[in-house]
Amino acid sequence: MEGGGGTQPPPRIGHEGRAGMAALVLRPPHSLDLMQLYTHVSENLPPYARPRFLRLQESLATTETFKQQKVRMAEEGFDPSTLSDPLYILDQAAGAYLPLTPARYRALLAGDLRI
Repeated sequence: MEGGGGTQPPPRIGHEGRAGMAALVLRPPHSLDLMQLYTHVSENLPPYARPRFLRLQESLATTETFKQQKVRMAEEGFDPSTLSDPLYILDQAAGAYLPLTPARYRALLAGDLRI
């Protein structure tokens, strides 16, 4: 993460699926500041509404009527070994969203990682 003088508004969040996933699309010149996003989410959303997972996409998948394809995304889940999109997981202890690595994914499924 780069420090700097200018601040950018955080990206808008569209919640996806039951697991609390948000799909994000960054448009240049914006970059993803995971700590800033965590701060924004924690200050503006109640705990039950905070996305537990983030999925960074190049564009939002839409239907012919430009509605997000929530069902397809929910079916795809959040396994980092099957998705090419970057995935992040909420880590409240660290105060940030962290990359969802295969090790974190396994820990989550085993119940060793709580979100």
